[in-house]
Amino acid sequence: WKRYRCNGRLLIMDKLKRLRTNHTILSCIKQSLSGRIFLLAVSGIVSAFCIGGFAAVYAAMEKYKTGLIEYGTHYTVLETAIKSDAVCLLLPVFAALPYTAEFLEELESGYIKSYLIRAGRGRYICGKIIAAAISGGMACMVGIGIYIDLLRLLMLPMEKQGKMQGAGMVFVLFFCLGMLFSLVGMLFSMITSSRYMAYASPFVFEYALIILHERYLKKLYIIYPKEWFAPSEENWAFGTTGTLIYLLLLCILIAVILVPAMERRIDEI
Repeated sequence: WKRYRCNGRLLIMDKLKRLRTNHTILSCIKQSLSGRIFLLAVSGIVSAFCIGGFAAVYAAMEKYKTGLIEYGTHYTVLETAIKSDAVCLLLPVFAALPYTAEFLEELESGYIKSYLIRAGRGRYICGKIIAAAISGGMACMVGIGIYIDLLRLLMLPMEKQGKMQGAGMVFVLFFCLGMLFSLVGMLFSMITSSRYMAYASPFVFEYALIILHERYLKKLYIIYPKEWFAPSEENWAFGTTGTLIYLLLLCILIAVILVPAMERRIDEI
């Protein structure tokens, strides 16, 4: 009977521990996806796409003056915007905006001390990493989703009738890109102890990789960010799926490095 009661208590404690863990992670995710900063990030990403695809939209509208344009032109405009320098350089900054610097801000304000007592170190660190990754991914996915809807609203009336093209893989790809850039910003903010580097480092990281590839390592396509945005079927073993796997592995690697880096910062309190 005593053994039964002991096992029952252990099961209850384990369930309560899991509930606290889930509550901590969910509260961090909820915090990262709410507020003006997330809306600002989404707005910035939509603006980047609008800048990148403006010339293609203008060219399509000029063609429309002579009659209906070919169906699928809106998707061509989307591809042009994705490959543009505006999206390539601005998206990393806005992806890191919602939640990347939150850990350092709580560390500097001292709020982390009361939070750790209630949540525990492990749950707190996991919550911050997961929330940063999801917030960056969601900002990019929502941003490109809004831009696609704007293109369809503007250009479908100008196009001939045709079969709607799906863009499911594009959403998943940009979700992974957002996660990667957000985690990169979080990692460099840990290294430099600067929350401003959380926003600047994804841009610096991407620009450095572009220069490295275009000047010195032209055959090493896996380090080329423009190849991540618009994967070439001949380069990746499984096409876009291969790119997704690669980006997810990079995210996992950075998350694994972040855990001891965050623990070290907490130990310094």
